[in-house]
Amino acid sequence: IVSLRNPATKSESKYLLQKDAGDAARGTSVYEVNCFNEPHRSWFINETVCSNGKIFLPTPIDPLFLLLPYLEHHCTERAVPLEQVLIDDEFPRVAELVEALKPSRISLLADEKRAGNIVAYRYNESKALSWLVSKCHRLSVVVSKQDGSAARSKNFIKEEKENEVDGDETAALQTAFGLVSDYLSLEMGKKLANSLGFPEDDNVSKKRKSIADLESVQVKRIKKEEIHETTPIKLQAPEKKVSAKAKALAKAASGS
Repeated sequence: IVSLRNPATKSESKYLLQKDAGDAARGTSVYEVNCFNEPHRSWFINETVCSNGKIFLPTPIDPLFLLLPYLEHHCTERAVPLEQVLIDDEFPRVAELVEALKPSRISLLADEKRAGNIVAYRYNESKALSWLVSKCHRLSVVVSKQDGSAARSKNFIKEEKENEVDGDETAALQTAFGLVSDYLSLEMGKKLANSLGFPEDDNVSKKRKSIADLESVQVKRIKKEEIHETTPIKLQAPEKKVSAKAKALAKAASGS
């Protein structure tokens, strides 16, 4: 397990690099390590109880997502050998991704330049967007086949229109876009949204929309609680009945 730069957040994330000893041609497989740490959770191991209820789940990740930001940074103006692209003082073990990246795969994001035995790559944004669009469409097919609510992610906001023939396909594509954009910078996510033909107002913050929704709900709840706690309740004072004697005294006091 190594620490690498997250392609979306630029911060540290954990990844598992596994070499296939049985098939050298396959090279190294890359997995994203996700940690689930819910409160009030323990593990029962034989006759003991482990209070640390964390669970780490490795899931496969396309190493091109990890390569993309380095290509954007180093190879926009000129072709650079892969060994010089994967250089990061903060995360030096990114160099190990060389074994997980095949030239045929790198060519999906960059133009290959050869000079003798030297192979260099220059970032090609059009290729990268075509690859991302294709990945979104392939993923949307899988999403659309899911049963029930699994195919309709609540992470994204969409307008429901009556008699919309391709509504399900659009929803599936938006879900696929959200999943893919979790591995992209915000700027690249916007470019991908434009390439997919999403309206301009759909481009912003589709990634993990549920987080924004949750924060909005929490803010509304806080405001609601503040209103209940701080807003004084105005009560109407009951009308006092004036007796005939009091009316006479008031009339005498007024001099009439």
